Amino acid sequence: MQDQQQKKPFAIVMATDDKAAFAAGCALLSLKENSPRLFKKADIIIYYQNLSPQNRKALRSIGRVFFKDYRLNFSTSAIRTIRRYSQLTLARYECFFLLKEYRQILWLDSDILVKKELINILKFKKAGFAIAHDDNIIACNFAKPVRGFDMLRRNFNAGVLLFSENMANPIKIGAWCYQQTKMLAPILIWADQGILNLALQKFAIKPAILPRKFNSHPVLSPIKTGNTLILHAMGDYKFWDNYPLPEWDKFYNQWLGLGGAEVTIQNYNKKYLLMFKFKLFLEKVPFIWWFFQKVLKIKFALSNKKIIKKQRLRR
Repeated sequence: MQDQQQKKPFAIVMATDDKAAFAAGCALLSLKENSPRLFKKADIIIYYQNLSPQNRKALRSIGRVFFKDYRLNFSTSAIRTIRRYSQLTLARYECFFLLKEYRQILWLDSDILVKKELINILKFKKAGFAIAHDDNIIACNFAKPVRGFDMLRRNFNAGVLLFSENMANPIKIGAWCYQQTKMLAPILIWADQGILNLALQKFAIKPAILPRKFNSHPVLSPIKTGNTLILHAMGDYKFWDNYPLPEWDKFYNQWLGLGGAEVTIQNYNKKYLLMFKFKLFLEKVPFIWWFFQKVLKIKFALSNKKIIKKQRLRR
């Protein structure tokens, strides 16, 4: 009972390096302005690699920020998405271990824009773990099936995760996630996401299902942009190069005003820019919006069918 009383109530956990510091800064600034009730409750823990004093100072000026150096004791060179992005994507596993210190922990990817108050997310604590679905199947995270697991289950997206002290054996689960990442490295695509989906099966975890509005893609989500609580530019294309939003630009200018470094990542794709603008238009027309949602379902059904055929999975 004493240990429980000594725990801090709540932390928001993120990860960044100099390459993505501007994105983490904008995410935190959007959280501070658009979700002040949640922001005021939180310690902000940032796992980092290669983060300059300039960017640390800018991040620290946003709120109650604590930095933790992030190091792995194994190579990630075989994991294709980590080669493209960063080892820091695995830092979300640290949330399992942080439950020794906090009653609740919210992990946020840095490529998000908080649009509305998030305080109600803390209600999803009973199961010990809360996460939102997307429309893929688990197999999308791997180059080939993993024996002993159901690869056809609907995928959970790892960009927004809520951990709570109600979780059983969090230390064991966190250690397993690292172990499996090392073991399955040659076949991992979306590394941490795939491993977390497997962990749910391995440890028979029945998570609370976050509504999609807590983790909504700018283009590929059936949720209207104006109804989202967290807009998450998951994948290769981001707010700063393909999804122009005045809100994000405002927070970027604030970030620069704090002395933070400029955008360093550019991956422009005109197709995604046009898709985003087209979706914003469709959201204003009820019948066409309904049709767009049906098209999205077909799109993911065909994509999943292709994965099933390629990996020779059986329903």
